Amino acid sequence: MANLVERVSDALWIDYGSFSVLDVDGLSRSPAALDPEKLYFLTDEDEVWFAATANMAIVRSRVGFHSARVTLELWEAEPPAEEEGGVDRRTVELFSSSGKLRPTNSAGDAGPLLDLRVPGASWLVRGHRLAKADPFADVEDFYDDDDDDDDPGARMEGLEEFLFQFWPVNAGAR
Repeated sequence: MANLVERVSDALWIDYGSFSVLDVDGLSRSPAALDPEKLYFLTDEDEVWFAATANMAIVRSRVGFHSARVTLELWEAEPPAEEEGGVDRRTVELFSSSGKLRPTNSAGDAGPLLDLRVPGASWLVRGHRLAKADPFADVEDFYDDDDDDDDPGARMEGLEEFLFQFWPVNAGAR
């Protein structure tokens, strides 16, 4: 059975319906790596919501602007796959030059740092996107309330959660 090595988690402000998981070395200079714009256009809000190239992954949200819990986990080998309803899952391969990654939004605000402990390696990453119930779905005039216009983050929290599980490409399942 695979063992969990480390878990880091925090809230991240998601803007424009996406965020990235970036290597602390920055974007790859490899000619084989896709530039961020091309990588973004390979994704959508539904089936291909998570895609990666060297040193970067793009994650698409179903909601444009909100705060979401983002959790990164490092595993020794492929973690057990838990079947839950309402969860979108997607597995990609990601090369990390530094071995250190963090979620980052388009404004450059970064979430927690995950140390993969091995620089210059490829990782399999299983992403989970969990849609939560909209707490304001039954409130008819909520979005017309002028008191909340200056702080959209106050009303847009907890609509989604993201979990990313990393394990070495050559580890396989144990």
